[in-house]
Amino acid sequence: MSIKTLPLLAIYGDLDRARDIMRAWQPLDHLSPDDAEIVVKAIAEGIARGRCHGLEMGQCHLAA
Repeated sequence: MSIKTLPLLAIYGDLDRARDIMRAWQPLDHLSPDDAEIVVKAIAEGIARGRCHGLEMGQCHLAA
């Protein structure tokens, strides 16, 4: 099963929050800047997907 990535615009607002989260995880301090950016984008995408899922659940609840 492949994972379809979200467009960067969909996660743009989450990147700052993701950077804050990553800085709080001290074991990740040893990552190179390029690897750190990959982790930040993965965290931001997780935040965005969670928000989308929550919105979908709310719309289903309203439709019922």
